[in-house]
Amino acid sequence: MNTEKKYGSSTRCVHVGTGADPNYGSVVTPIYQTTTYSIPNVKDLIALYGHKKTGYTYTSTGNPTQRAAEIKIADLEGSEDAAVFSAGMAAITAAINSVVENGDEVIAQNDLYGETFRLFKTMPEKRGITSHFFDASKVDEIEDMITDKTSLLYLETPTNPLLKLVDIQKATKIARKHGVTTILDNTFASPMNQRALELGVDIVVESATKSLSGHHHVVCGAAASTKDRIRKIKSMRGDYGQTLDPFGAFLLITGMQTMALRVERMNSNTMELAKMLEDHPKIMRVHYPGLKSHPQHEIAKKQMHGFGSLMAFEVEGGIPAITKLFDKLELVKLATSLGGVDTISTIPCISTHGGLTKEQQLSMGITENLVRASIGIEDPEDLLEDYKRALAQI
Repeated sequence: MNTEKKYGSSTRCVHVGTGADPNYGSVVTPIYQTTTYSIPNVKDLIALYGHKKTGYTYTSTGNPTQRAAEIKIADLEGSEDAAVFSAGMAAITAAINSVVENGDEVIAQNDLYGETFRLFKTMPEKRGITSHFFDASKVDEIEDMITDKTSLLYLETPTNPLLKLVDIQKATKIARKHGVTTILDNTFASPMNQRALELGVDIVVESATKSLSGHHHVVCGAAASTKDRIRKIKSMRGDYGQTLDPFGAFLLITGMQTMALRVERMNSNTMELAKMLEDHPKIMRVHYPGLKSHPQHEIAKKQMHGFGSLMAFEVEGGIPAITKLFDKLELVKLATSLGGVDTISTIPCISTHGGLTKEQQLSMGITENLVRASIGIEDPEDLLEDYKRALAQI
């Protein structure tokens, strides 16, 4: 496929990186289920291991199925290159470790995915790296926190689980002024809704388990950036044994081929449900950047192409009422993930952020009233009816 042409997003999802197999003409990308590769001769062996020739030597460092996924992700994110991983946190840790050194300082938001937040909290004792935290809505705080030891600004927008936004262009402008590298977790938006690299970010990471694969059938992660940065990140991937297996890469590829269609439908469904819940008497508040009531709606319009399939809402009555809600819902599964074709929901104070102290949860705005919902591709009238019927019984 000629990637220089200005094809639409759905066409690129289908075709980039996944042309017909040159050996047998297979339309579907083959699963190269092998650990090692036969090298024709010693001359090629020397060239491959001397990085003077491209090719494959061992699947932990590269595999044709993995590479097809990486090419597709790089195109969708708008980057020079990409790397796939065995999990989202694998991508995050490899990207961070490719930037920071012992004794460095890191600046991050105070409301992050729970595992990422814990990672930064444990860095001082494990790596000698100091982490500082700022309010996602107060980007100006970053400037005063930067020191000559600051090497990384870590962002996540929209945030998990309250869908707060960081003004990406404003944050990256501050970071570049001081020579600080930026990493952004783009999982909640996906490249269909937000092209973070075009907004000044240096490295984008994704839990590809979510919107990229989109079917809750594979755990994987991705990082996208320049060729030089990805080379360093892949080195970390090898050091920590975070390689994505070929079958996982195959599932990721087939999932991404329908991503544009899925995300478009999910965006639409989420907006309809958010509007309905916002007017419901048993819902205290709805957190969704697509709503005009969202305090950062204008930022969302500026940096997002769609508002995503994630929302959070607060239920009057807390855990007892939420328990009844989940007992009555028929289409919505109680599960911890997001970005898939079916609608699932969870209770962040118990699940995604359950490992944090109550004080840490409350500082992020996570209460026992909060439900996080990932909206799927079901018919919108069915979803709305399911929620209306369940809410009427609590």
